Amino acid sequence: MPVDLIIGQAYGRKIHAREVVAIDEAGDGLCWVRLRRFGDAWLLIRSDARDVSRKVRKLRQIPPDEDSARFPRL
Repeated sequence: MPVDLIIGQAYGRKIHAREVVAIDEAGDGLCWVRLRRFGDAWLLIRSDARDVSRKVRKLRQIPPDEDSARFPRL
């Protein structure tokens, strides 16, 4: 698992970009993420939403000019 695609930690476990289903900015260095393992529940993590979005887009090879509701260009 590449270290550069780790987006944060929750419940003592590292969160990898491949687990992210959706992102929402919370401000002040925090963001909401939906993860596969938690279903529809949102998890607040201490990570910049732009960094998370960039890593998810890199992993999934989403073009930088493409915008979507789940992975917005922040």
